[in-house]
Amino acid sequence: MAITATQLTVVRGTFRLDVETFFADASGTAIVGPNGAGKTTLLLALQGLLAYRGRVERPASCAGVFSQPAVLRGSVSWNITVVLQSALGLDTRTARQRAVAALRLVDLDTAEGQDARRLSAGQRQRLALARALALEPRALVLDEPFANIDADGRLALRQVVRDYVRRAGCALVLATQVLADVTPLCRRLILLDRGRVAERLNAATLTATATHPYLRALLSEGRATGSWFTADSGTPTTTRDHPKAEDPT
Repeated sequence: MAITATQLTVVRGTFRLDVETFFADASGTAIVGPNGAGKTTLLLALQGLLAYRGRVERPASCAGVFSQPAVLRGSVSWNITVVLQSALGLDTRTARQRAVAALRLVDLDTAEGQDARRLSAGQRQRLALARALALEPRALVLDEPFANIDADGRLALRQVVRDYVRRAGCALVLATQVLADVTPLCRRLILLDRGRVAERLNAATLTATATHPYLRALLSEGRATGSWFTADSGTPTTTRDHPKAEDPT
């Protein structure tokens, strides 16, 4: 399964997004860029949630997670159950069982009976990811889905997403400001700047090929924290263990 776009244009007030081609499959495409570059606009257009010109093709089953996800009135588990009933026509018992299983995946099952509106920002993101995965989509569009998650949680949730994508052959699009999110999940990386694609890169060779100042700044930040994530294993290494992380040029 794949998400593709050609000659995609979105106009939002004075902002204009122009992307000639876009492709994402189960090997994953990451989108990075400074604030206001158009990352969220692109993701919304790919999901058909914004008016656009051009051509977009995506699987019928496409689920999105946003950096500030909305929650509904009711319990945490009900927030997933009602979506499964509405979108998939599942009966209440089946929907609730699938909801609890999804909450367990993201380590939120102990909060299943709580009022969803009382969740912390990080817990809301866990809920949103569980809700998306419970739909068993053929495409996942994630907009900074780990932004409010602690370090250990980010590592665990990356693995949850990676496992699902590999098992389901699910197309993955990930917008993020953290390069450590990229290499465990995505083979390709697109840098957006002022509504246009500034660079297209292989995520595994970023340190050797990135030239844009924004990417070089992200690489320097990762080098300063002393950590990197390998494209093959998704496991943490130090910059001493990752030769290419010593010099981004």
